[in-house]
Amino acid sequence: MTITEPSACQHCGITRREHMQRWTTSAGWHQWTPPTTQQIKARMRARSARG
Repeated sequence: MTITEPSACQHCGITRREHMQRWTTSAGWHQWTPPTTQQIKARMRARSARG
């Protein structure tokens, strides 16, 4: 299982450095968008739980 970086795109989970423009079914073509505070917290908890 891959843990998403806490600061990765809110739509697709790709880091800002590697993002450019991407397609997802929920957001369509999009540029990197900062994650919400809730997404950051959830990603950090998942990372901590994994050890």
